[in-house]
Amino acid sequence: MSTKEVTKNRSKNIIFGILAGVIATMGITGITNISAQNMSATTPPPPATNDSSQTPGKANLTGTIDVDKAIADAFKSKVTVNIIDAITTAQNSVGPNSTVKEVELTEAHGYLVYKMKIIGEDMKKYKVLVDPGNGSILYQGEVTYSDYDHKKMGK
Repeated sequence: MSTKEVTKNRSKNIIFGILAGVIATMGITGITNISAQNMSATTPPPPATNDSSQTPGKANLTGTIDVDKAIADAFKSKVTVNIIDAITTAQNSVGPNSTVKEVELTEAHGYLVYKMKIIGEDMKKYKVLVDPGNGSILYQGEVTYSDYDHKKMGK
């Protein structure tokens, strides 16, 4: 693997780790009142120090730009569709009596998406991807047994 690929993968892992932390921080309770446009972090960064006593051989530095917060803020500025609206859109696309089993804000093919697993009224399982930027459905498909089989086999 080239240095460029390693750097790209490391950056992706950092971004999605931060995103997962933001989502976990939001929590499930009261999520209907949260929109990506009005979320804000209120915790100030700790004071700067260069005390190296905590980790031998390494300085403990605190700069002025918190990378985690900067990346989270960048995501928040782009996500204009809240999770409840995305769920409603996905359920309507599958059928009136469908049930959402899982939802996550994640990456798919290089784009941020709400990925959902939904059980339709017909008891079939569906995967639906909703664009968090405009609320449109990017993908909807039935999940079959062979899909699970290929996943287990690493194909």
